[in-house]
Amino acid sequence: MPHRRHPLYRPESHVPGYYRASKSWDLLVLRDEEPVLAIEYKSMTDSEGKNLNNRANKVIGSAQDLRRAQDAGLLSATMKRGYVFLMEVTPAVQVPVEVTTQVGHPDPAFEQASYLQRMALMCQRLRDDGLYHMAWALGVKRNPIGFVEPLETVNWDRFKADLRNSFI
Repeated sequence: MPHRRHPLYRPESHVPGYYRASKSWDLLVLRDEEPVLAIEYKSMTDSEGKNLNNRANKVIGSAQDLRRAQDAGLLSATMKRGYVFLMEVTPAVQVPVEVTTQVGHPDPAFEQASYLQRMALMCQRLRDDGLYHMAWALGVKRNPIGFVEPLETVNWDRFKADLRNSFI
C-alpha cells in the first residue's frame, strides 16, 4: 500500500465496513460523490496451493463485510461489487490437483481441477452467490505474452455485460 503522502494514496477509496472500521478498494467509482461500484483486483504468481485458499478467504471476507455494511445502511444498498483475478499461467497451474480432506466429501467440481480451473470456479461462485455482482477470471501468459479465460461464465464479455447491466 502506498504511503499516505504518496500521490497514489487515495483515502477516498476507503468505505465503511461492518466487521471492520473501513476497507480500501482497488477501484471505487463515485456518482454524485456517492460510491456506486467497488472493484477488488487480485493476482497470483506462485505457491498456488497455499495462496489460492488465502485469496478465497480474503475475497469472501471482503465481499461479506461490504455487503453487511450495505445491509446496515452504512453504504447504499445499490452499490455494486466486482472482482477481477489474474493468475499467471505456468505448467503448475494447468495440471489437475488432488483434493485433500479429512472429513466429509469433496465437492466434485474441484476434483481433478487445475488451480486455474479452481480460480475460475471460485470467481463464478462468488458472482453466482451474490457476493460480487461481476467477476472476471483471467490467466496471464508471459512468453509469449497472452491470456486465457478458463470459464466463459467469468470471461471479459460476461464481466462487461454484468457491469453494463448494473447501471442501465
